[in-house]
Amino acid sequence: MTPDSSREADITKALKRCSEECVAAALRFQSSRDPADLMLIIHGVLERDLPETRKAGLATATDSTRLIEDLGMDSFGMMEVVMTAEEVLGISVANQELREVTTLGTLKAFLLAKVQGTAPVATSAVPS
Repeated sequence: MTPDSSREADITKALKRCSEECVAAALRFQSSRDPADLMLIIHGVLERDLPETRKAGLATATDSTRLIEDLGMDSFGMMEVVMTAEEVLGISVANQELREVTTLGTLKAFLLAKVQGTAPVATSAVPS
């Protein structure tokens, strides 16, 4: 389903300061649910919220790139990413769910599982 003009405006507002490519991917994602669009959204939001000195690292980041240690995300930046994801993707994320989201790959897998309505994949064997 294509977003109506009100939803489109909300998405565009949530993605302010993101690239046009990111906004276009988010608008497409509303109807397509294409994981490739989700990856563009994630990269666009991270690029917007990363410290200026770390943005270049995102271009060469892999799934094993650590969000805090390698990209320099801080807790405020992570909260911005989560709040944007909730607003743009229409999901809800509890703080405790983020404990194991430490790499770009776990962030992608976590958000994909959330939008698909499946249980996020555990990244460790630590019993709950």
